[in-house]
Amino acid sequence: MSDPDAIVFIYLTAPSQAEAERLAGAVIEAGQAACVNMLPGMKSMYMWQGALQSESEVAMLFKTTRQKCKAAMETIVRMHPYDTPAVTAFAACDVDPRFAAWVNAETQDKN
Repeated sequence: MSDPDAIVFIYLTAPSQAEAERLAGAVIEAGQAACVNMLPGMKSMYMWQGALQSESEVAMLFKTTRQKCKAAMETIVRMHPYDTPAVTAFAACDVDPRFAAWVNAETQDKN
């Protein structure tokens, strides 16, 4: 069985800084992530409905736990303005124990 306290990163993009902040705030306030890094100024080129597209986006990296990953991804997909948001999660293989403890503390249920 996987460790529910293991650190997981969720990567996605948003169409604007305001949208990135809206998504990040909702996930953090729900206790589903401890932190979100937002990297504006990213340029994406992709195929969409048969045409080449080029857009500015904000890359986002959510820091969470395996236990909270699914809920965080569900929140993101529900709130995201894209029809097909590229929401991808990956586990961290090596983590500083102090960082892991902080992420776990910030994502614990507060009941």
